Amino acid sequence: MHVRFAYLGPSAEGERLIAPLRAAAPALIDAVGEMPYTAMGAVHMDPPTPMPYYDRTTLLRALPAEAADKLIELLGPGSDSPLVSVEIRMLGGALDREPEVPNAVSSRGLPFVLFGFGVGTPDRAEFLSTKLEEVMNAMEPWADRRRMVNFLSTEEATDSERLSEVYGAERYRRLAAAKKAYDPTNMFRVNHNIQPG
Repeated sequence: MHVRFAYLGPSAEGERLIAPLRAAAPALIDAVGEMPYTAMGAVHMDPPTPMPYYDRTTLLRALPAEAADKLIELLGPGSDSPLVSVEIRMLGGALDREPEVPNAVSSRGLPFVLFGFGVGTPDRAEFLSTKLEEVMNAMEPWADRRRMVNFLSTEEATDSERLSEVYGAERYRRLAAAKKAYDPTNMFRVNHNIQPG
């Protein structure tokens, strides 16, 4: 298990907050320490340079033993999985609380996000994408149609119909109205593009 920790407060308070995690089990690697904002990519061990990768993700309504068993079958010892990483990240907490000012967070009420990726040159794209789809399809009984926008693959992020489903109809309507009011020419489009509505 890889536990990531980030705290934007005094170092002593961060040490106090992480102490129970450190006491829970022996750590193989403990890289927690003060770091500048410019080094934040290290929290997730993101590569410092671009690389060719293919990813898929889904949100999970639950993670029962059957789902964990299925993941181990597909990815565990003896599976020969070509994927570099498949992660289950916990949600909840502040992500579940409705803000004073409405925002576009679409994952409220869902406890987990499943994210996987493979690395390879373009000739491996179809193979890796198929392996990722196998994992996501296996999780379908516990998955939700909503998604986290910051985990969309390139193909999904450029599909307007898919984006509407990801955000949910009401959130997407509000975002399209804001885009029409503040960016009617769609200048800010090199992102998860929402058309001015």
